[in-house]
Amino acid sequence: MIRLGNKSDLDALLDLLGQFALEAGTALPKQHLEAALVPMLQGMELGEIWVLENTQELIGYLVIGWGWGVESGGKEALIDEVFIKPSHRNQGHGRQLVEHALDHAKQQGAKTVFLETEKSNPDSRKLYVDLGFEIEESIWLRKAL
Repeated sequence: MIRLGNKSDLDALLDLLGQFALEAGTALPKQHLEAALVPMLQGMELGEIWVLENTQELIGYLVIGWGWGVESGGKEALIDEVFIKPSHRNQGHGRQLVEHALDHAKQQGAKTVFLETEKSNPDSRKLYVDLGFEIEESIWLRKAL
């Protein structure tokens, strides 16, 4: 079952976010993850965390953030993270979460949905292309403040 994450999911989500960070090679301290997570569990203004629950256990999540872009013509959505526990992968759960997020973003008035994936993750890129995403030649730059 896919549902909106809430405050009671905090510990389980912190565990899943920690697993994602380790896999991505960006091991982040628990305090960093919690500071980013808690505001999203308190309201939908910044973004949302959708969780995939299987018999009372969280097996995955998707983070979607809201933005605004001139090039997009208004409201944008950014699928920031998609994570499924390794023991539950290759069963269509990631596709299910992304399809849900796309439908929800459209309902919320988003004109464009962006996502980022690592060059070293061709399996996820194949899924995203199958779902209609186009690979762009843009290069994202980052500066921590």
